[in-house]
Amino acid sequence: MRLEGRTAIITGGAAGIGRAISELFLKEGANVVIADMKGADAAAAELGDKALGVATDVSDQASTQAMAKAAVDRFGGIDVLVNNAGIFTGVSYTPMEALQIADWQKMMAVNVMGPWLCATAVSGAMREKGGGRIINIASVIAHVGIPFMLHYVASKGALAAMTRGMAREFGATKAGITVNAISPGYTHSANAMANAEQHAQFEGVASQMRTIERPQQPGDIAGAALWLASDEASYVNGQNIVVDGGIFMSL
Repeated sequence: MRLEGRTAIITGGAAGIGRAISELFLKEGANVVIADMKGADAAAAELGDKALGVATDVSDQASTQAMAKAAVDRFGGIDVLVNNAGIFTGVSYTPMEALQIADWQKMMAVNVMGPWLCATAVSGAMREKGGGRIINIASVIAHVGIPFMLHYVASKGALAAMTRGMAREFGATKAGITVNAISPGYTHSANAMANAEQHAQFEGVASQMRTIERPQQPGDIAGAALWLASDEASYVNGQNIVVDGGIFMSL
C-alpha cells in the first residue's frame, strides 16, 4: 500500500496506459481521479468508491482547473498528477511537407500545452500539502525519431524538455514538487490496437527494435509510474525513464 492516503489525478485515465495506472494506484491505496474526455464516470464506477471520474479536456484551462477543484473537493488535496492524456491513436504516417498547421496546433495543444495546464492547475494544492509528484508520459519516439510523424515526435520531445524545466522551477521555488517523465515504447493498449493498419505498422517497427521479445503492455508503464509516485523515488527529479523493452539504449 505504497500510496495509502494519497490522491492522484491520472489524465486519460479511463483506458489504456492511464487505466492501468489508475488500477494499480487504487490497489496501492490511493484515491484516484480519472480525468478523461470520454468514459471517466463509467471507469470510476467500475473501480469503486475511491475513484472519481471527471470529464476533462486537458487543452482547456477552465477544464483543468475544474479537474483540480473536483479532486480537492472530494479528497481534500492532490499528491500526484500523471500527465498521460495525449494524441497518438489515429495519427497516420504523413510526410512533413503534407502536415497542416491545424495538425500541429491540435497536437501541441494536447500533448504539450495540456501537461502544462494540468501541472499549473494542481500546483497550488500540492504546495499547500508541502509537495507532490508530477509524472509526464512522454515517448521513446522523442529519443529515436521516426519518419512521417514529425509533429508527434516534436510534441513528445517538448514534453521531455518541459519535464526538466518544471523540475528546475519547482526546485527553485522550494515547492517540494518533483517532476519526472516516463517514455514508453509502442504499447498494446486497446485503443492503439483498434486501428488494425496503424497497429501493424507500429508493431512491425517496434518488434524489430525491441530486445525483450514480448509486446509492451500498459501495465509495464504502470509499474514505473507507481515507483515514481512512491516514497522510494523521493530523491528522483527531472529524469526521463525509458520503459520500452530495449528499443532505445543511451550511452
